[in-house]
Amino acid sequence: MVERQRRHPDAILVRVRGATGFGFTYLSDGDFNLAADHFLLPAVQFSGTDANDADQRRTLAYDFLWRYFAKPQAKEFFRENIRWIVAAAAREKFRDEAEFGQVPRVMVIERRHDDDGIVIRAAPEYLEHSGFPRAVIVGKHNYGGGPAHFFDSDSEYAKVGQSKPSQETWLPQIIFRLYDETPSVVMGMPKPGKGNDLGVECVALSFGSRARLHERKVAKKPTRK
Repeated sequence: MVERQRRHPDAILVRVRGATGFGFTYLSDGDFNLAADHFLLPAVQFSGTDANDADQRRTLAYDFLWRYFAKPQAKEFFRENIRWIVAAAAREKFRDEAEFGQVPRVMVIERRHDDDGIVIRAAPEYLEHSGFPRAVIVGKHNYGGGPAHFFDSDSEYAKVGQSKPSQETWLPQIIFRLYDETPSVVMGMPKPGKGNDLGVECVALSFGSRARLHERKVAKKPTRK
């Protein structure tokens, strides 16, 4: 089956430092362009950039992306405007591909290993689904995603999944206990349970590719006679 033309990414995964960063989702062309314009339109006006000059727009978006990677904890960067900045940078990067409907379904923005630069690239590895989550995102796909934890191997994921949860890292541990096999991206949000219990609402993203989601079998306790 031939995939339909794509003019926006379903997800942009941002690996800022090691295993941490963000995972952002975009539900449509309109959602993606709205996010990009939230950053780019006021930035163009404030900086005096020529909005009709593609090189100037790209330079402006890349500049703010550099600023974020240089100081990700700076108070001027928060979930919403990071989502807008990476959308703007990705749109300018893949503008030619968008004209032909060939925008990658999943993108990664990360440091380049050879010279510590920043690369915006297609991420086909997230369409292969090796059975463990390469990205665990705290958020909902229809709300645009949120903070993420990344894993390069099943062993890395298992090590964190079997560790004690902390305030910074708790969703991978829950997913590890719930599922034996997952697609490459799993998202989750706290959900009020019965009484004072707190549950988690999870969703796995397969991006239109074949993937399996298997619950982990829990050994039954022996019954006493």
